[in-house]
Amino acid sequence: MNSKSTPSTVLVTGGTGLIGAEVARSLLAAGCKPVLFDFSPSEANVADIRADVVVERGDVTDSAALEEVMRRHRVDRVIHLAAMLLLETDRQPVRAVQVNCVATGQLFELAKSLGIARVVYASSASVYGPKSMYEEMLGRSVVVEDDPVRIFNLYGGTKYLCEQLAAHAAAGGLDVVGLRPVFTYGLGRFTGGAGIINSAIRDAAVTGEGTVTAPWAPHAYINTMYVKDAADQFVKTCLHDGRMSRTVYNMGTGEYSSFREMMDAAEQYMPNKGKIKFALTPETADPSYDYPDLDSSVLRKELGWEGRYNFGTAARECIEVYVRS
Repeated sequence: MNSKSTPSTVLVTGGTGLIGAEVARSLLAAGCKPVLFDFSPSEANVADIRADVVVERGDVTDSAALEEVMRRHRVDRVIHLAAMLLLETDRQPVRAVQVNCVATGQLFELAKSLGIARVVYASSASVYGPKSMYEEMLGRSVVVEDDPVRIFNLYGGTKYLCEQLAAHAAAGGLDVVGLRPVFTYGLGRFTGGAGIINSAIRDAAVTGEGTVTAPWAPHAYINTMYVKDAADQFVKTCLHDGRMSRTVYNMGTGEYSSFREMMDAAEQYMPNKGKIKFALTPETADPSYDYPDLDSSVLRKELGWEGRYNFGTAARECIEVYVRS
């Protein structure tokens, strides 16, 4: 373990992905040394910081490879982001369990054996049920960390199992903290659920018309978080002095909007009056993709943290990049 006077060397699994690349930038800004471990590294996502980070190609399910990297670079903290996401999990369920669950459990064991100071891992807001469930059960659509979870897809199931593995590891002495990311968007991904939104905004900015496709519907609500804010929360949690008060937290800035409201905010910054439409209607949408409002105030208060972006200002930043490129 490094002393307080020595910069932390932080392993970031999934380190060149949407969140991982921004985590690397935040770590550099904090004076840390990022080691980015990725199955298929995206050099484009880290091109601007490539000279300042280490990129290691590898499979997170290969515990021996992870151990070799961690020992060689003398890693003392870990931010574990590597995972198969919602749509990928549906397509490759067995592989998703291996990546999301087995590899995470192995990483916790490895971290304990190597004396890692803290592991922060990504759980997911997908451990919660649909908004209608909480309205019926609790009489409210706002949920806090101790409210009941409800697993309604395999991806959420894999993430909840990670929370159970973390609780077991914490009982054995590992300092491990789980964060439940809300819908995280931004530059760097055009696949999966976030990629649908990113692509619609990009297409509207470049061609004048974008389309939000399934499973997202205009009337459905969700908490959103720009990738730069999400990365900052991960890093602040990883480097926070002393033990955190909880083992798992809701993430977020407090922003909660419908997908139509989000796209309306993005349209305000389109240089060509570009428009964004939806493939689904309220009648054709899956109601399970209408999410409750995650209360993230506990984490924000404990970190003394405030977000820098709302959906409109974040979309404007992305649109400016799309137009330039």
